[in-house]
Amino acid sequence: MADTLKETRCESQDTVASARSLAASSKQIDADMELPYSHFSAKSRVMIVVITAFTGLISPLASNMYYPSITTVRDDLNTTQSGITWTITAFVIAMAIFPLLWSNLADSIGRKPVYALSMLIFTCGSVGCALSRSLTALIAARVVQSAGSSAVQSAGAGTISDIYPREQRGTALGIYYLGPLLGPCLGPLIGGYIGQDAGWRWVFWVLAILGGVLLLLALFVLPETHRRIVSKTHSIQPVNIPPALSFKDNNPLLDIATVRYPVVALSMFLFAMLFGTYFTNATAQPLAYEGIYGLSQGMSGLCFLSSGVGCILGSTSGGRVTDLLLARHRRALEAAADSERVEDIKIPAEARLGAMWVGISLFMCAVIICGWLIEYELALAGVLVVQFFIGAGMAFTFQSLGGYLIDVFPTRSARITGVQNFWRSLWAAVIVQLFPTMHENIGWGWSYTVMFFLTLAALLLMQVVVFRGERLRQRFGPGPELR
Repeated sequence: MADTLKETRCESQDTVASARSLAASSKQIDADMELPYSHFSAKSRVMIVVITAFTGLISPLASNMYYPSITTVRDDLNTTQSGITWTITAFVIAMAIFPLLWSNLADSIGRKPVYALSMLIFTCGSVGCALSRSLTALIAARVVQSAGSSAVQSAGAGTISDIYPREQRGTALGIYYLGPLLGPCLGPLIGGYIGQDAGWRWVFWVLAILGGVLLLLALFVLPETHRRIVSKTHSIQPVNIPPALSFKDNNPLLDIATVRYPVVALSMFLFAMLFGTYFTNATAQPLAYEGIYGLSQGMSGLCFLSSGVGCILGSTSGGRVTDLLLARHRRALEAAADSERVEDIKIPAEARLGAMWVGISLFMCAVIICGWLIEYELALAGVLVVQFFIGAGMAFTFQSLGGYLIDVFPTRSARITGVQNFWRSLWAAVIVQLFPTMHENIGWGWSYTVMFFLTLAALLLMQVVVFRGERLRQRFGPGPELR
């Protein structure tokens, strides 16, 4: 009897101790949640996003800026059309590979050093391009240029995740993506007039000057935002803080291997088809404007303003819409929840994909219409109108897909963005190299139709993620990390 009473007393003490521990843990969580997500003020965060977007502009700008002068470059270097195309392909392949390295470095040493080092490399590569006297030298300099400019393709998304909580991240990503998405539009416009009036080498001198300005901004204006580094000196919420990486973990091949998860593989497939079509369209438009519609080099570049305006509207509205979808989803769950701790409610990442069909449907319809308008040499005004919708649809969809992957991998936002950049750039390099052959053999209309059906196939497969993504993640991974 005494032993029984003693055991009962011990169990009661354990229960009380567990209850106290749970209460203390709950109080600590509440205290942590009262801390700010980021110590930066609203104005400072906007400044960081603008600088990051401006830096993110540099890679697609450098890739596309000399397209209007490509015939002049070919003749000046005494090479062939096939040979000069390698200056584009090599740039895109490097743009696929190097963000994987930069994203790991950014998670190890911080964002700021990566921005500064990458802009230094980009500036040196641009100077090399301007001084090139042979095709081999130009290709080598383009690879260096791409290696430097591609850092923000992955590290930029990490910066956004550092300073904005999940519910505000879509709007910030909408501003950030303006840089990478506007580059293919502004590049030919700016490069067309520079190449026409000052020569193709000045296209690269202007890029070198721009790289120098961004280097100074990275060194003297842009602060460090990495949450693990910032948390050592400032009181912020202890969420989305990436662990310190060991040498073994700091492996880009491990990042690429995330395609073993079905939700990641299907998302990457849609990203690749979508961006490949968009990038091929951007590189092909000067051929149509100058070869079919008889525009000058400068006027050809001016036509890219149409898709540029579309990108601005699509990117800003798409980011805001995804945030509103999350907010609506949270309100619905809170209304149905029995728990008083509404902050414990977990919103599935797939909630961000609810409006994706709007942007991608717009994009695909505009792509196929554009191809057949050019095929039959119909009004240029019609081509420019559908280019607007191509830009808007592409940018809108980018927000949904990019935000979804960051929600699934919040502590690895830079690295997962590097992975999607790898797959989409790799496919873009392939399809850009194939397009001249497609165009010569089946024409504009059927070439764009092929790209339409490739994107359609990826969209149909993506519906599995939209409607069954949460179950797929629970069964096959990755595990929930939605904070």
